[in-house]
Amino acid sequence: MHEAALVQGLLRTALRAVEEHNARPGARRAGRLTRLCCRLGLLSCVEPQSLRACFELFAEGTPAAGAELVLETAPLACRCEDCGATFALERRHFLCPACGGERLQFHGGHGLTLMGIDVEAENTP
Repeated sequence: MHEAALVQGLLRTALRAVEEHNARPGARRAGRLTRLCCRLGLLSCVEPQSLRACFELFAEGTPAAGAELVLETAPLACRCEDCGATFALERRHFLCPACGGERLQFHGGHGLTLMGIDVEAENTP
């Protein structure tokens, strides 16, 4: 289950970003993470429910505990080798919308990208 490894890297990156922010002189200290927004490649072979379950498990006891994991699917840029049309797939339906061809050329679509994090300001007296 590679979802666990993905979540560990995701959490490590998000928590490091908060630490780096908090280390800047004069920065308003960030506290608990409330939301992580990610783009998931269409070809990533990641099960969103498994990813969310792993996130909940690994976030326990960290500043990300209870945070929402928002996943959006990144469109996959394609080119049809039959008619030359270029388009973006939004779901796993690998047919050219122009000609119905199945010979599609594409690159990428496998990754998980952290797009942003939301945090609560730390309550300091």
